[in-house]
Amino acid sequence: MSARCRKCTADVPADHPVDAFERIRLADDPADPNCGHFYVESIYVLQCPACQHRQEYPHRATPYATLRQAQKEVDGPELGKG
Repeated sequence: MSARCRKCTADVPADHPVDAFERIRLADDPADPNCGHFYVESIYVLQCPACQHRQEYPHRATPYATLRQAQKEVDGPELGKG
């Protein structure tokens, strides 16, 4: 699995991210069957081996019906630590 660098168009291997994070996004595209729901997106940050440019690569998106459910999913691992 690989992506293209948006700066120099070289192949960037997506299986070796330099960072990763999650964010919540509202599905506001009417063509999306989950329109009106909230996605918890897992994002990989990839670094181009040719030009060192860093870019986001969407890895996975899981829909939730409410913002509260999505926020609970994102905060779950933090709240479980103790």
